[in-house]
Amino acid sequence: MLPEDWSSIAAEVTDALRSVADTSQPGGYPATLRIPPGGPPANPWEPPSDLPTYAELVVVQDTRELKDVNGTLIGQTVRTLMCSATGVVPSDDWTIAVGVGVADVTDDTVFEEIMAVRPLAPAGIAILYEIDLAG
Repeated sequence: MLPEDWSSIAAEVTDALRSVADTSQPGGYPATLRIPPGGPPANPWEPPSDLPTYAELVVVQDTRELKDVNGTLIGQTVRTLMCSATGVVPSDDWTIAVGVGVADVTDDTVFEEIMAVRPLAPAGIAILYEIDLAG
């Protein structure tokens, strides 16, 4: 039996996210990560910067209501973004602007705090990331 090519599967996931993302946006629903100064560059061949850097993702968004241990709704929601694992690895130390591509970032762009980042990583190779934002 041949080993699974998880990098190829990650590329397929990227294509799938683009195809099911917001159809009003060509190429999917954009989101922009803001990486603080001194963080890893958006592209590995770039040096670290003294200014924030930006990386664009294609995401699919889901919103769910939180429940307590008894299954009772507690009045809080969590927005979860699913993004591919073929680009930059998101961090919960960064912020994100949902629905905004890198080319559209301005001084007025609202960036949201990332609460958690979870990789979907069978065999230890990430094929998808889930990013939780406050509701």
